[in-house]
Amino acid sequence: MMQAVAVSDLHGNVLLYELLLRIAEAWKISSVFIAGDLAPSPSSGIPAEPCAEEAGVATQRAFFERQFIPLIGSYLLDHRHVDIYAIMGNDDRRANEPLLAEFSRETPNFHLVNDRLVPLRESRQRRAFFPDEVPLLWVAGYPYVPPGGGLLMDWVKYENRVRLRPETMDPCADIYELGVTTSGNSERSTIADDLLDLGGYLARRDSGEEGGFEYEPARTIHLFHAPPYGTPLDWCAPRGRYDFLKLSDHVGSVEIRRFIAQNQPYLVLAGHCHESLVMGDYKVDLGETRCVNPGSQAQIDVLSLVQFDVYQPRDMKQFFIHAR
Repeated sequence: MMQAVAVSDLHGNVLLYELLLRIAEAWKISSVFIAGDLAPSPSSGIPAEPCAEEAGVATQRAFFERQFIPLIGSYLLDHRHVDIYAIMGNDDRRANEPLLAEFSRETPNFHLVNDRLVPLRESRQRRAFFPDEVPLLWVAGYPYVPPGGGLLMDWVKYENRVRLRPETMDPCADIYELGVTTSGNSERSTIADDLLDLGGYLARRDSGEEGGFEYEPARTIHLFHAPPYGTPLDWCAPRGRYDFLKLSDHVGSVEIRRFIAQNQPYLVLAGHCHESLVMGDYKVDLGETRCVNPGSQAQIDVLSLVQFDVYQPRDMKQFFIHAR
């Protein structure tokens, strides 16, 4: 029984959110996973004027307050058997994270899992009746991506101490000095630092209301916004050349791939690379770990989603459903 769906990069498309909820009801879905980029992108880049970025934060806040929270909240109130697990993505302004965190605290079946570890509620409920047959599963969220073309730094971190910049950026420049943050967060750890001890990292950042759990990769569904590097999941449209250098057609995270290879987590759900569904594939196995990127066609009102069984992660199907 495939009782879960995963989507990513809906970018504030209300038609797709409404369709996703209708599908969850019609297909008797109990767990919905959203792997980042929840809100509309006010602009393709970050303007130099601070007031322009303030407008971007306000645009996304209005979306969350007037559309996302009322829609999701009303649905979950009438569908208490459904749980939604979500992270933010590199296009989401971090200044609005407290708004979603408050919604998460007030809504028992909505879980914002940025830098958090929470139990998969369905597995905990089923274990009450089938303790020997149903594994106890968890959900961990990590929304950060490596440096890319944009200048919004809210959810961007260097991969590791080498501090590689995008190929077209001045190699002596610091991405945090060139870019913009909206929350005043001054953390400067790398993705490698965080993933070296992900359990400790999550424990230090969890607010505590659902804390106290021991992190085990083999029993945890991981929500990453960035897919693992060099796989069908992070294959983007050909980017051509920069001077004499051919630009890579893969834009995922090397350190996330290294983490998967070393820790073999239960399941990895990612997003970020919209084109993967046509340039590559929506799934790949790295060792024993099934990794998934549903892709995104939000710009043409098509919902790209993957339906799967959380207890048999290789049992899954991909669907493209038009919202109109």
